[in-house]
Amino acid sequence: MIERPSARLILLDGQDRIFLFKVHQPAVYDPRNRHEDPMWIMVGGMVDPGEDFAEAAVREAREETGLIVTGTPHWAWKRQRHMIWRGNDRLHIERFFLARTQATAIDTSSLDEKEKSWTLDHRWWTADEIIASKERFEPHDLGVRLKALLKNGPPPEPIELT
Repeated sequence: MIERPSARLILLDGQDRIFLFKVHQPAVYDPRNRHEDPMWIMVGGMVDPGEDFAEAAVREAREETGLIVTGTPHWAWKRQRHMIWRGNDRLHIERFFLARTQATAIDTSSLDEKEKSWTLDHRWWTADEIIASKERFEPHDLGVRLKALLKNGPPPEPIELT
């Protein structure tokens, strides 16, 4: 199985809101939890060869949103899972980094054509809004995890997502 290293950013603004994209790409899915619904995901993507995971997360945020990360990202969560990626088996090796930005205005003009085709919306969310929402989030318990992260601060070691 081909490995796909991915870096995601738990990108927070000054009001502790997380930035998320609403995407719909049925050709990318977890075969243990397949669904056809759009979902809200964090900024991020594939780590380029020779690139550090944290650097990739910051680069992806800049490319996808135009936002600049302030400070050093903190590795908060990790996950490995089998995914179907456009008909191919992949082992997603994901690292999630907590980071902040001062700006909140989003510029998605640098999204490539594929990204534009599956991106439906974007917005800033509070943990309580996520918990109260009927929409799908990735990870599915994002609101609860975000609330704990905001209350307790970054963990000393990355937490394994299940």
